[in-house]
Amino acid sequence: MSSQQLVDFIHEQLQVENRLSAVCERVLDRCLAPSTLGGEGCDNMTMIVVQFKKPIGSTASTDEQSSQSEPAVAESKPVES
Repeated sequence: MSSQQLVDFIHEQLQVENRLSAVCERVLDRCLAPSTLGGEGCDNMTMIVVQFKKPIGSTASTDEQSSQSEPAVAESKPVES
């Protein structure tokens, strides 16, 4: 997956799943090599997803400010090994 494809996939998964652990599991299952015969998929895989939420009891002015800004979607960077 490209970085943008990963971001899009995670965004789609967050629409149907609220547990970040389940979203991470789906991403890793999708990215896992089906076989190690080609020399791929033998490395350990680690993933961290951070989801920002509105604070409880936010005021109207805070809601207005947050509605003006776009939602934060992290972009992943490929790691070369």
